[in-house]
Amino acid sequence: MKLSTLLLVVGSLLSLQSISQTQTTIAGLRSSGSATVTYFITDPGKQGLFYYDAKDASSADNGGTVIVSAGKRFKREYSGAIDGRWFGMVADYNGTTGTDNLAGFNAAINAAGKGQTVMVPSGQFLVKGNVVMPLTTVKKVNIEIFGDIYFTKGYGFIIEGMNQEFRSYGLLSGGNAGGTTEATYAAYAGTGIYLKNAYNCHIEVNEIKDFKDGIHQSGDKSGGTPDGSQFNKVYFNAIHHNHTQIRLSIKGSTSSAGNWNNETYWFGGQLGRGVPGVTYGKGGWYGIVCSKDASSNASFPIDGHMFHDIGFEGLEKALVMANSSNISFIGGGIEPQGCRYGFDLDPVTVTGIKFIGFTYIEEQQFVSGRLGINTVISATPIWTGVDPNKSLAGNEAVSSVTANKFIITANKYTPTSFNINKTHDLISKTGEFPTVQAMNYRINGVGRTVPFKGTFLHVKSSTAGSPLVLPPNIGTIRVEANQAKIFKIDVGDMAIYGEGFIVEYLTPQYPISFVRADNSAVLIAATNFPSGGIYRCLFADGQYKVSKIGAEFKTFTQTGAAYLITEGIETHYVNYAYGNAVTTLPPAEQWPGRTIIVKNMQAAKTVQISGVSASDDNLIAGRGAVTLKSDGVSWNIIGFYKRGLTY
Repeated sequence: MKLSTLLLVVGSLLSLQSISQTQTTIAGLRSSGSATVTYFITDPGKQGLFYYDAKDASSADNGGTVIVSAGKRFKREYSGAIDGRWFGMVADYNGTTGTDNLAGFNAAINAAGKGQTVMVPSGQFLVKGNVVMPLTTVKKVNIEIFGDIYFTKGYGFIIEGMNQEFRSYGLLSGGNAGGTTEATYAAYAGTGIYLKNAYNCHIEVNEIKDFKDGIHQSGDKSGGTPDGSQFNKVYFNAIHHNHTQIRLSIKGSTSSAGNWNNETYWFGGQLGRGVPGVTYGKGGWYGIVCSKDASSNASFPIDGHMFHDIGFEGLEKALVMANSSNISFIGGGIEPQGCRYGFDLDPVTVTGIKFIGFTYIEEQQFVSGRLGINTVISATPIWTGVDPNKSLAGNEAVSSVTANKFIITANKYTPTSFNINKTHDLISKTGEFPTVQAMNYRINGVGRTVPFKGTFLHVKSSTAGSPLVLPPNIGTIRVEANQAKIFKIDVGDMAIYGEGFIVEYLTPQYPISFVRADNSAVLIAATNFPSGGIYRCLFADGQYKVSKIGAEFKTFTQTGAAYLITEGIETHYVNYAYGNAVTTLPPAEQWPGRTIIVKNMQAAKTVQISGVSASDDNLIAGRGAVTLKSDGVSWNIIGFYKRGLTY
């Protein structure tokens, strides 16, 4: 037991001697490092433990995680991300001067292992050059920035290739200043984040300002097989005071169909910054710009991007788009008076742009004549006109059949939208008088109404009861009743002058009249229908005007031995030259009040009338004629012509 305790104590002392710790600097360790000592580095920002790695005889001194002293490799004891300060990055920028951190940033990236993260802590860091993330096919390195990065003019981050991860929780500043006009912004240089032929990358940024382009994604390659950008996810809080906040482009000439720039998912975020109605262009000139570079031979447009919850403010133009298709804006919107011009969509090369669930859109936000092709607005309040005549036109719109106009679908008719604000075409889902009009249209300034289809009521002898309620939008009533009837008219049918209905009154022995459905006030008295026939009832001057429509019957010539007179025939000629003929009348009960004339055209033949009253003569001699009228029961002869005799 005592021997064991002694050996344990001796072993512990030997162990403590072998890992004794000495404080020193990087320079001190590099000049006189001992294999038996663990060193604590005291340089500001570079503090940490270093131990001797006897198995490593080849690693280069990188100044941050590996220090070489007389051939011995000392390694920093750490886990997780690499701190940029270990490699000389210093957060001492005061707005005017500071340490250039480009070399330290690049050294940290070069020292990172595959899949490691380079972390930049809080503070203000000056960088005088582009920071280029290595291709993931060489080595995947993630970047995570908690501080603010101030680039000198003309520089920024370049992110190329697939599966890159970049996060910045502070500010990225581009070193430009003073932009208030297009010319002064155009003089800016540098791109905050350049996504070059990037795909499946994950980008998160808090704030970007003072660059020529805040974020620029491009299919950018010259020569060889095509390349491009696609399927990235970009999250941002604010991008402002740049010439262009977000730019999408295609550059360079390659083989086949050329480079591409397709589906990337953007999650915002404010573009621009300023006081609405006061600082147009002073918070950045353009919001989002899509264009194909003159050097590009791409056959396909910039396509399929989806922007979520993007707000525009303090800009000259929110969207400027060319050579683009099927790009969606979901949520977000332009702050009231936030941009001088909202949307500039090339009418030749831009198609299928969709605005879904925008806060609102005003028709004057579109640059005149530049609405794109097949542009769609959905679930978005669309305001027409200008104050004081501004009105809500609708929530849906598509490109109209009229050139350079939308056709807006309104929930309901509004006089201001239809009669005053006529910049665009309009469809209302209700008419001005919604009980009788299904829709109103205004196409190219001309208004038209689509009425509801008129309803029909057939009152037969089997139809019981009185009064009878007419269906709304009554168009025609056919009355073949066996008792007097009162009809109740829907009050909505009296909403507009000129509306009316037709009555086919076939049983005049039974009176009919019409009253209001709500209070039974008489609208059309029975005296307006003195006999059977067809009547037009027209609502005008607050009352129904009733007029009988003259019969519009046809003539027919019978050339056969027998014929049944059909509906609509008033004058029936019989011209059968080979013998006597028979003409049969239609049922008298179906045609009360109807008159039919039958004329025999043959001099030597007779015509027998079948269906005439039994008490009347039913034979027409040669060249004779007979006039018959139905009383609802039988056909009666009321006029007869015979050569040499008329009665």
